[in-house]
Amino acid sequence: MSFSLIYRLFLIISLLLISLGLVACASNSSRVPSPVLLSNSQNYALSTPAVPSNNVIQSIALLLPLQGPLASIGQSVKQGFLAAAEENGSSPRIILIDTSVESSIQAAYTAAIAKNAQIIVGPLLKHEVQSIASFQTNIPILALNYLNADISTPPELYQFGLSPIDEAQQATQHAWQSGKRSALIMTANGNWGSQIGEAFAQQWQALGGTVVGQLALSESPADITRQMRSFLHFKRPHDRRSDFDVIFLASSPQIGRQVKPLLKFFFAGDIPVYATASIYSGTHAHRFDKDLNQVIFCAAPWSLANNSIEPNLYQQLKSASPERFNRNSKYYALGIDAFHIIHQLGVLMQFPQQTLQGTTGILSLNSQHRIVRQLPCAQFRNGNIIPLD
Repeated sequence: MSFSLIYRLFLIISLLLISLGLVACASNSSRVPSPVLLSNSQNYALSTPAVPSNNVIQSIALLLPLQGPLASIGQSVKQGFLAAAEENGSSPRIILIDTSVESSIQAAYTAAIAKNAQIIVGPLLKHEVQSIASFQTNIPILALNYLNADISTPPELYQFGLSPIDEAQQATQHAWQSGKRSALIMTANGNWGSQIGEAFAQQWQALGGTVVGQLALSESPADITRQMRSFLHFKRPHDRRSDFDVIFLASSPQIGRQVKPLLKFFFAGDIPVYATASIYSGTHAHRFDKDLNQVIFCAAPWSLANNSIEPNLYQQLKSASPERFNRNSKYYALGIDAFHIIHQLGVLMQFPQQTLQGTTGILSLNSQHRIVRQLPCAQFRNGNIIPLD
């Protein structure tokens, strides 16, 4: 056998051995979760100052209220987070810290650091997020609520939550695209209602629309009737104000079920009504929801019983606790998406146009480190929820 032939055989055998070695190394590498990335077909494993250089997180502190009045919500977020970790084959050490029993959010944060957490998810409450924003930290924190707009975001703090302001903004965009231009705004009385009303107004005016009136609704049915009669300038037999072509509503289902029939009674039933997701109870209430017919609202996919996103987790979590799931599906979804976000912070930071298909919406990260949700919209028809294209 010639020397050249022996040399070629040697090269071939060497290349085969190297290839086998590479395959073995790849099969033993840690698995990194890969949620659906919508803007690009590739899943980048990029490092940022906030994420371990190998994009593998080994220890996560989850700061949630697990006892007391918010236990149901906290437990739902926890179950969603843990289910997502399990389904993705990920095995980070998850450190559960109950903020309802810690003396302060500072104590909860200190406990997470003492247990060597690489990243913190939580806290859930707005005032706790305001507090944690003042801490000096070298590890990333994905807060499950948002800072006030006038508070600057520290470099290691990321914000993700179920803000009704997202719902209000997208409802106004939907109305604008439908050709509406002049709005009345009706909200529940109190701080929550006034904040959503302001969000409606700011977004509508930014688009170029006009707000011709705002009303804070009473909780008394008799008072609501009197309020709306005056607000709509109603005079018998069927005269009312005509300076508006759309209504924005932020209220509970109970108040909404009074408002919509009254609009018809005062000859404004043909005016489209756009609402926040608070208008929907989250459970099938066909007989009651007929009073909300034609109302349009935008909400998290799982809140609309859209189980085409993470269908296995949807069925698993719903089967485990049907009643709680129906009531708290959006909080289970919050936990699931929080798990995926922390593993994709490098992608979202490096590529601002990148989006993730989440159970709470289509997610992206803006320059203020806020996760922005793009939501699907739906409409009440004959007491049922019908998705809109």
